[in-house]
Amino acid sequence: MVFDGLILMIVGMLTVYLFLVLMNVMIKLLSSVFGEHALKEEKMLLDDAEAKRKKKREKDMKKTLAVAGPSADEVSRLTAVIAAAVHAHRDNQIIRQ
Repeated sequence: MVFDGLILMIVGMLTVYLFLVLMNVMIKLLSSVFGEHALKEEKMLLDDAEAKRKKKREKDMKKTLAVAGPSADEVSRLTAVIAAAVHAHRDNQIIRQ
């Protein structure tokens, strides 16, 4: 009876050991077969993530520029337009009198 238990234990342990060895061999085999594909997919995922970060950075920059206000060139143009409008208005006032 004890001998039967020992045989059952050895058979069970060998079964588990052989299953783990077979699983390890299959993992290494599949890794070598699909390794190049996995590297290409990883590179593609990293490129997509970088593109998303770049797009978000550009969007944030546009938001920052919109909030920051007009540039110096725009300010000088606006000043010139306002000055011309005031000058034209004053000329019209002088002509009407």
